[in-house]
Amino acid sequence: MRIAGKSGLQQAHGRRGGFTLIEVMAVIVIIILVAGLTTPTFIRTYRSETLRSEARLLMATVQQARYQAVVRQHPMVLNLNFAEQAYWVEASQETVTNLIDQVFAMSTNSLAVASNWVAEIEDLSTNETVTALPGWTRHEMASGVKLERLETFEGESQSGDVAQVTCYPSGASQGGVIMLVGGNDEAVGVQIDPLTSLPKLILDVQQ
Repeated sequence: MRIAGKSGLQQAHGRRGGFTLIEVMAVIVIIILVAGLTTPTFIRTYRSETLRSEARLLMATVQQARYQAVVRQHPMVLNLNFAEQAYWVEASQETVTNLIDQVFAMSTNSLAVASNWVAEIEDLSTNETVTALPGWTRHEMASGVKLERLETFEGESQSGDVAQVTCYPSGASQGGVIMLVGGNDEAVGVQIDPLTSLPKLILDVQQ
């Protein structure tokens, strides 16, 4: 009797050691449900963080434009290309023209103003080493984030091919709010103070 009873306990213990097909299927269903509930939240969080990251990069570029304008004592222009979804900083056209004039003024050689040499100097006016002071890398917007428009403090909204914000040697600027839109239709703004050129991030703005 004892032997039979012991054998029965061993069989029962062996059955408890594994999982039935129903138990495995139940676990799989739970995992699928949890994944289905959490994935949209993860995607929204990722897109929101990408949008804010792009806004912070734009703010850093504005700060660099302000710094270069003050240090170099000539205006720097932030170009916003809505068609190509990119932005970059370069010296103002007035500064470029003055630089080219200085090149001519410093030349005392009469041969230097010959037609061939003049053409070379004119070509330099479109060279990145002259027009982009300093030659910062052009930044293209990340996938899922759109450079939407520039709203000036005069109430104008610019969303054409290219809009510009100029930072002056005094530290002031034209100012405005640059609108960025993310994949969840979430919008943020980078506000540029006209008195100090300092940028400020505005969250959850109205499109």
